Amino acid sequence: MQKQPLFEASAAAPSLDWERLTAILNDALKEQRAKLGKINIIVAGRTGTGKSTLINAVFGEHFAKTAMGRPVTQHATWYERENHPLRILDTKGLETSEYVETWKALKDEIAKGRSSADPRQHIHIGWVCVQEPALRFEDAEQKLVEALKNEGIPTAVVLTKHGMFPEFKDEIEKLARMADAIVPVRALPMGGFRDTAGLPELVQTTFRLLPEAVRSAFVAAQDVDFDLKTADARKIIVGAATTAGAAAAIPLPFSDAITIVPIQVGMIVGVSLRFGIEGTTDALVPLASSIIGCVAATAAGRLIVGQLLKLVPGGSFLNAGVAATLTSGLGEAYLAFLLGFRRSAGRLPSVGEIVSGFGDFWKNWDRKGDDPSYSTQAA
Repeated sequence: MQKQPLFEASAAAPSLDWERLTAILNDALKEQRAKLGKINIIVAGRTGTGKSTLINAVFGEHFAKTAMGRPVTQHATWYERENHPLRILDTKGLETSEYVETWKALKDEIAKGRSSADPRQHIHIGWVCVQEPALRFEDAEQKLVEALKNEGIPTAVVLTKHGMFPEFKDEIEKLARMADAIVPVRALPMGGFRDTAGLPELVQTTFRLLPEAVRSAFVAAQDVDFDLKTADARKIIVGAATTAGAAAAIPLPFSDAITIVPIQVGMIVGVSLRFGIEGTTDALVPLASSIIGCVAATAAGRLIVGQLLKLVPGGSFLNAGVAATLTSGLGEAYLAFLLGFRRSAGRLPSVGEIVSGFGDFWKNWDRKGDDPSYSTQAA
């Protein structure tokens, strides 16, 4: 029995097999979220160092407002969101009198993570926050840096509220010799300083220090360096294009061309997650429908979505070159749409804005990968 096409041609407009697309999207979300994994960060510092402000600046206020706190002890709390790639272990009581209790809580969490066979459960990096204007690096802070390093955890000293005493970094370099990096940061403008500072350096430093297995999770979670997001998205696009080309290495007859759709949906979901565009399966079905539906405007795309099959005498085949270039073109167009929207609006688009805007963007996209001279082969 021939499979029902994802799109069915009609005199008016193609109708969508929502149930089938929902299943494809659900599988893609599960797979892409599993690939992304989790990044676990310790953020430690004395009261008033600006840890919350730093977290908001790097990971966005949306994360901070919606993250749920799970207290470990009165000295440590995990903050995380469902289906989000970031977990933060926030510590309290780093003042000298409570350092022993705080460090005990941290050691317990480090040990718990390491007992897991899944490296994504480990603590991957520590940020020890020190307030630059205080001009003090307490014994407890120094011991924490050394303790984290002795546990094999990459550690950065983050000098918060940076600007008034830049020379303090030189002093920290002498006192925190075991730290992997010392990064001055100003997460918000403050008296005499109109701009933020050091956030891109902190993101780049963290990325460099992280194990490769969790770098993509950090790239997706951070909201500062969009070059990192773009580079990671392009890896996804190249991988999807290669997979699509391999799937069509033996030219696919129209009845099997639908096998390219899950690859393209997975690519769109993967890029979306890297840019922090989230949603449930039901919420993302219109997004996937809109983007994959745009492919149907191309000759090769009509094969992929199962349209106009009877108009090709003897059937038609989709070859590897077309499958790869069309998938690459779709991915690059989606990436360009996201980046262009951010440049013009100063933010990323919502799912609704992608649904309403991508179709027009695709119409003007000049790299669809749909050269009619090689897009199809007669049976």
